[in-house]
Amino acid sequence: MGFITSKGKVNLPSYKGGTTIDKSIMYQYITAIGLFCNILGMLTIFYFIGMNDKKEESPTIDDSNLRWVYFFAGAMIFIYMMMDNIDGKQARRTKTSSPLGELFDHGCDSLTVGLLPLTVGISIGIRSWDILIAFMAATIPFYLAHWEEYFTHHLVLGALNGPTEAECMAILFCIVTGIFGQSIWFTAIELPIIEYKGQLNEVIFFAMAIISFVTAFQNILTSTKKALSSNISLFKAYSQPLPFIIFLISEFIWVTLSPKVYLNNPVIHILSLTFIFSYIVCRCIVQRICQEDFRLFYKPLIFLIACVANSIAQKYFNIYLIDEQLSVKLLFLFSLGFFIHFTFNIIIEMCQVLKIKAFTIPKEKSK
Repeated sequence: MGFITSKGKVNLPSYKGGTTIDKSIMYQYITAIGLFCNILGMLTIFYFIGMNDKKEESPTIDDSNLRWVYFFAGAMIFIYMMMDNIDGKQARRTKTSSPLGELFDHGCDSLTVGLLPLTVGISIGIRSWDILIAFMAATIPFYLAHWEEYFTHHLVLGALNGPTEAECMAILFCIVTGIFGQSIWFTAIELPIIEYKGQLNEVIFFAMAIISFVTAFQNILTSTKKALSSNISLFKAYSQPLPFIIFLISEFIWVTLSPKVYLNNPVIHILSLTFIFSYIVCRCIVQRICQEDFRLFYKPLIFLIACVANSIAQKYFNIYLIDEQLSVKLLFLFSLGFFIHFTFNIIIEMCQVLKIKAFTIPKEKSK
């Protein structure tokens, strides 16, 4: 016996799924709302819980009355994930897909690379240094995936390193912390096979780092094969990520020379790096969609290199150009200002070339 009537069989082929989002709403607004929620979640959990800088292996604070903060942070990540998936469908539905929309979407994702390690790291109580390492580890496969796309024309993210998978895991961590408290992540873990004794949050941290580096290796391997098959010299291919390599090396030297530039202002420090990283990724995307050659240096790196030079001058030559803590704050302002400048101008430039409006849907397409 069938479950669909004769009338139902006639009507079924004509069914079209509905949506609650009006066609007059531009998809960039959807993406921006999601990013705002992500930022709000990170700032909330940092304000109420804070970074774990205790010397002993224990939770950041007594969070028995602050469990709602973790649920709120998880909800904000969930909203971002939904918006990040809906915006593309809205673009196709309104027939307003464009290279600008792709840049806008991936640009917001690149900012999330800096926000998620902060939110999750604070949630599970890992140390400030671990959060910085998690951030740097997350940037590597993300950038290399876009570098790989330059050759393959397909954005392929790892099975556990894609935005949706990472966001789902982040939401899960926040929910678990909200239910059991941060102390759950300090449960002692013993792995006799490798003679390891530690905590649950440390095991998670190392697992995520390994996944990131394995994914990065896969990106490099795929890009190398594609470059060779396209008769592109490996020297040219491997020189393209030079700005990102400069970014990583500069940060490593800076925090090694002067750890306090990070420990005294961890959130401002990571956000500064996030703006520079996002700029580098966005330039990579623009060069791909415009079929341009990669540039080997970008201006925002000057600010980071200047901060490194300032710390070197103070430590080895006793030359005090500017207070190191002030340099961190200035880096934040310069990197944010440069990123805003780039965002504003690239939107105008792309709109002029493509003859489109960034945040307005033509009337004929909104019907």
